[in-house]
Amino acid sequence: MTTLVPTERIDHAILLIRGQKVMLDADLAELYGVTTKVLNQAVNRNRDRFPEDFIFQLTADEKAKVVAKSPHLQCLKFSSVLPCAFTEPGAGMLASVLRSPAATKISIEVLRAFARLRQEEEPEPLPENSGARNLFAAIRDAILLQPEDEIYTTSEPYTYFVQAGDRGPIKIGSTRNLLVRLRTLCAMSPVPLKLLGVMKGDAEDRCHLRLGAFRLHGEWFAPSSVVFDFIREHAVIPESGRA
Repeated sequence: MTTLVPTERIDHAILLIRGQKVMLDADLAELYGVTTKVLNQAVNRNRDRFPEDFIFQLTADEKAKVVAKSPHLQCLKFSSVLPCAFTEPGAGMLASVLRSPAATKISIEVLRAFARLRQEEEPEPLPENSGARNLFAAIRDAILLQPEDEIYTTSEPYTYFVQAGDRGPIKIGSTRNLLVRLRTLCAMSPVPLKLLGVMKGDAEDRCHLRLGAFRLHGEWFAPSSVVFDFIREHAVIPESGRA
């Protein structure tokens, strides 16, 4: 499969700042084919889509260190503006504000690069981990299961899409008792959860594979416009979530 830009070019632009993998606005602007000013103007017009964990501005000291270590960023040495750094979900969100077919494709390549680097650093999962996670989920749900909940258990599983907060990551999972699973997730979550949609059948693995470029960790995915479009196209959407 061909890509719009070489993967090495994107990988080279991912930096480690404040303990996070990020890309600077200058590098992202070049990839998206716009000026840094245009990119940041689009972000500022849609600031509600870029919370603090999506974007932050470098300090003068951070800028100096980045320029010293990154030959391709030497041009920043002569600019008085402090660059902005985008984390993985922030970089993915850019496609929704730049609004072009090319932007969406570039966003997918960028998120794939983040995922690729993350997988290289993560240890290979042990074969028993999957079974352990399933066992933990079963025990967790059983603790919160009420006798009257049994009638809501279905013979066929359902795949669900749940978002943490208004702009947080999206969890994609499956269950035979959606009521209990949502209650369990809400009890464990420090922020309010919102049900985005439901698909009939256990499509969890297929969804994870299809949206793998946007995976943050485990069953959680970046709130990219591509993920939202996928949910709108394939899932039944609650009335409260319809546009």
